[in-house]
Amino acid sequence: MTIDVLAEDLQPDDLLEFSTERGTQILRLTLVERRTNGIKFMGRNREGQLYSSGMKYGQLARCIRS
Repeated sequence: MTIDVLAEDLQPDDLLEFSTERGTQILRLTLVERRTNGIKFMGRNREGQLYSSGMKYGQLARCIRS
């Protein structure tokens, strides 16, 4: 099931649906940092590629939950 959560509710090990230049990726989050202006996260896709990005507080993130 895909749900929308606030960026500040992201946790390591969440599955995040993330849009990139190559299309939509499913990332397993490995790091979530809360910073002054927002959230920084890192995660790997199924092929093991590492992605890093960020979101502002209050933005919606699309997570996959079972």
